[in-house]
Amino acid sequence: METNGKPNSEIFIELFTEIEQSLKEICNDTYHSNFGELLRKARGLHPVVQQFATDLKEYAQLRNAITHTRRENFVIAEPHDDVVKDIRRIRNLLSNPPKISTVMKRKPYFATPQTPLMEMLDTFASKGFMRCPVVDSGRVVCIVTAKTLAKWMTSKHESTVNYSKASLSDIIPYADGNDFTIVSENSDVVSLVGQFKNAMKKGNYLQAVVVTRTGRADSPIVGLLAPSDFPLLLEQMS
Repeated sequence: METNGKPNSEIFIELFTEIEQSLKEICNDTYHSNFGELLRKARGLHPVVQQFATDLKEYAQLRNAITHTRRENFVIAEPHDDVVKDIRRIRNLLSNPPKISTVMKRKPYFATPQTPLMEMLDTFASKGFMRCPVVDSGRVVCIVTAKTLAKWMTSKHESTVNYSKASLSDIIPYADGNDFTIVSENSDVVSLVGQFKNAMKKGNYLQAVVVTRTGRADSPIVGLLAPSDFPLLLEQMS
C-alpha cells in the first residue's frame, strides 16, 4: 500500500531510521554501534525502549529484509499497514511521550496528621474517594487507604477505638510506604506504566501515584493517579 505517494517499505525505513537516531542520542553513541548494540544499551536507559525492545528487535530484522533483498522494481518484504502504524507509534512515544499531566486527577484531596479521622471518612463517603495523601509540614509522608484503616482497626480492641476522637496521626504508623510512589508532573506515561509493572513484579501493588510539581516529597501536590487510571495510561500509549 502507498501513503501520500510512498510505499509502506519507504515509510517504514524512514521511521526506523528516526528510531535508530533516537537510540544513538539516548546512548550518546559516537562509535557507530549497530542497531542491536544500541538496543541492548538503550533498553536500560529509556522506558520506551524497555517497553518495546522485543518489537524493535523484530523490526530490525524486517529493516534488513527490506534493504538487503531489493529487486529492480519492488522489495520482497513490503510491511503491512499495521506494522507501519505500530512503528510510527513507537517513534512518536520516543520523540514525544505523553505526559501524565494529561491524565492525572488535578487538585486531589489530601489531609494532614491533625485531620480528624471522621472528616476524612466523610470526604471519602461524599466524594467516592478511596485513598488520601497525608502531608506533614509541606512533605508527603504516606497514603491512607482502606488497607491502612483495616490494619489500624485490627490492631485495637474494639472497645478502645474512639473514631470521633481519632486523627490521622493515629493512622499514619500503619501506612505502607510501598503503597505509593511520587513522580513529577513532567513525568511521561510510559515511565509510569513501567513503575506499575515493576511494582507488581516485586509483589507490590501501587495504591496511588502522587504527582508533585518537581517529583520530590516536599514539593506541592498537583495531581493523583490510582490503579483505576491504568487503562487510561495504556490508552495514551496506543
